[in-house]
Amino acid sequence: MSKVSKFLLSAAAVATVAGGFTTAGASAASADTGVTIRQGTGKVDYTDAAGNVWKKDAGFVGGYQVSNVTTASIAGTTSSGLYQNEHWGMSKWAAQVPNGTYDVTLKFAETYFTTANTRVFSVTAEGQKVVENLDIFAAVGKNARLDKTFQVKVADGSIDLGFSATKNNAKVDGILVKSAGTTSGTGSTPVVTPSPRPTQPTPTPTTPAPTTPAPTTPSTPVTSGDWHSGASGVGVASGTFASWRGSAVEVSATWADNNTAAANFWQLDRGAEFGSWDKDLDIAVGGIGSGETWANAARGSYDARWRASLTTLKNKWGNRPGTAYIRFAHEMNGNWYAWSVNKNNYQDFITSWKRYRALQKEIFPGAKLVFNLNRESVGTGMDWRQTFPGAQYVDVMGVDYYNQYPYAGDAATFASAIQEKDGFGAPKGLAQHLAFAKSVGLPLSISEWSGNADNGDSPAFIQGMHDFFEANGGTGAGKLLYEVQFNVDRDNKRWILTGDTRMPKSAAKYRELF
Repeated sequence: MSKVSKFLLSAAAVATVAGGFTTAGASAASADTGVTIRQGTGKVDYTDAAGNVWKKDAGFVGGYQVSNVTTASIAGTTSSGLYQNEHWGMSKWAAQVPNGTYDVTLKFAETYFTTANTRVFSVTAEGQKVVENLDIFAAVGKNARLDKTFQVKVADGSIDLGFSATKNNAKVDGILVKSAGTTSGTGSTPVVTPSPRPTQPTPTPTTPAPTTPAPTTPSTPVTSGDWHSGASGVGVASGTFASWRGSAVEVSATWADNNTAAANFWQLDRGAEFGSWDKDLDIAVGGIGSGETWANAARGSYDARWRASLTTLKNKWGNRPGTAYIRFAHEMNGNWYAWSVNKNNYQDFITSWKRYRALQKEIFPGAKLVFNLNRESVGTGMDWRQTFPGAQYVDVMGVDYYNQYPYAGDAATFASAIQEKDGFGAPKGLAQHLAFAKSVGLPLSISEWSGNADNGDSPAFIQGMHDFFEANGGTGAGKLLYEVQFNVDRDNKRWILTGDTRMPKSAAKYRELF
């Protein structure tokens, strides 16, 4: 619950122009005056050996930006720094341009894998395939430059590139777009003509987006039901965070996401961080450990351990008045945890989830089981909706949602981003996750959310999140049940809002609203 009521940002707001757009001699250029986009993938702009500036990472849908993947020199270029950064795992890159014909050069270097047939992916431009089954290592080896150039005709004011991988993840280090004829191009480069837009409609969601009220005047704020507002990390359990923000913390979050931690739940012991906590608590429990498999879990191999874990949790929770929300196998649609779920193991995961659910209902029926996702799938090769075990095995849908991929620096970008779907058509944006929760008859939780100081300081993101909570709070299907701001001091203060935060404007906005 926040201090004030605000209207929800209009879902019809238009996304801002992708970063890296420059024109020659005019602020509103046409293709005739010459357009040049040098899109880099670093956290900051990069100036190459010729003095050209490549703009910092922007315009991508999904995936991850990584700087300084390697410090090795890149063969075949005098600008190694451009190829030492990358964006990987994305489904799309786009930028607004005047209609016309453009030369596009994609810049690659394989800086991670050391064998062929390990990373294989394709690229489309305006819906037409321009790079097929690219294996960078097979073509040039490791730490060597590889550029791919083609021409594309734009008829809708936006140049759109699509990326899809058959092995591991697609990646790119830089994207150069120039009006045709302004480069020393290859005369034989084929021209990619976009298919008419009506033949490639935007996929329709399988469930409708949640109704979002149109903006109203401040005298008539739009509100919804109440929700539980909280935070995790610095000062939460001690009460100093509540004093700092000026309102009570109604829910917090903690992690027991390895087998040893999940067997003990030390943070609930008397005198420990949450030893005397009597409000709602979101508890992330890892599904399986390193070397374990969902196939074995489906056969019951870990039932005894899960039974013991749930028994310990129930006993240590005792008769506290708050609700224990168990976030089992959290963010399973990413590829960074041992319990990652993908196209090869998702059926075993579903069977395993049902086994864990049966144990939870038997041993700790007062707890609630949360099916928690990363906002988008990474490296799983599938639509995460196929992994959902069914509403009867879940109490709360959940999503972790940070200001990244895309970074929302203003209200329009935020409003656009919350409506996004991933490359499989599954929910990625916050509004789409809420719509899915409604479709299966469950409320939604946001167990982790915050800005990302590496990307910037965006009070617009804080405002947008607050307004979304305010408009959609409640306990029923398709309502926001609780949210937990990730005030954890890690990753060089990337997420934290208190103390010597790197996001002072966001911190001020948070204190104002919450």
